[in-house]
Amino acid sequence: MILELDIGNSWVKWRLFTGGKVGLRGGFEVAAFAAGGLPGEWSECRPERVRAVNVAGPVVAESLVNHVRKLFSLEVEFSQVAPECAGVVCGYDNHSLLGADRWLAMLAAYGRARRAALVVDCGSAATLDLLDSDGRHLGGYIAPGIGLMQRSLRVDTHAAKSARDITLTESLSAGRTTDEGVNRGLLLMVLGAIDRALEELLHCTGSEPLLWLTGGDALLLSAFCRRAHRLVPDLVLDGLALSNP
Repeated sequence: MILELDIGNSWVKWRLFTGGKVGLRGGFEVAAFAAGGLPGEWSECRPERVRAVNVAGPVVAESLVNHVRKLFSLEVEFSQVAPECAGVVCGYDNHSLLGADRWLAMLAAYGRARRAALVVDCGSAATLDLLDSDGRHLGGYIAPGIGLMQRSLRVDTHAAKSARDITLTESLSAGRTTDEGVNRGLLLMVLGAIDRALEELLHCTGSEPLLWLTGGDALLLSAFCRRAHRLVPDLVLDGLALSNP
């Protein structure tokens, strides 16, 4: 039994492997976790290992370590970025500066299909990482995520203060209200970044890349993305087994 956690900037995703298959899974806010709130299901768990990736900072990491020691008498196996792992070569000059969640998503994507790939993780931030067919990381792009951009507009502009949340029934046609203009504009910005990054990757590699979508807004992007893609919400968690076998 293995408990796996993906601790992002605002949300924690977790799942429990039993006999090589995912049993329980769930998610909760990072703020609640840091304050001591834990899923009730964990009280019934008896994991043999706890694997985690954390980009929420050292305070959250310490909180997880303390919870795991108290509940399970185990140490947390935190994933770290390596110069090379599972056939993927980090493209950063200093590999330790790459986000571990981005690294794991690339490991999982390349492990599933050893082809050139654009790995898009859209959560609080939208990250787009480029891989060639040999597993070389060519670098990436980082931009605000959809929710972060929407909240920024609500705070800093009067007209957009009441913009509603984006749903799967949204359209990409030009908006005829401020709400529509904001929400459709945000979708176009992220989708446009994906298109441009794919063009850059094609130019660099000469081969048609696979597009992978993961993260909290992956389902939303998938609904409006007109390019062929693979939607894998747990891509970061899938990479934990490759980084911490």
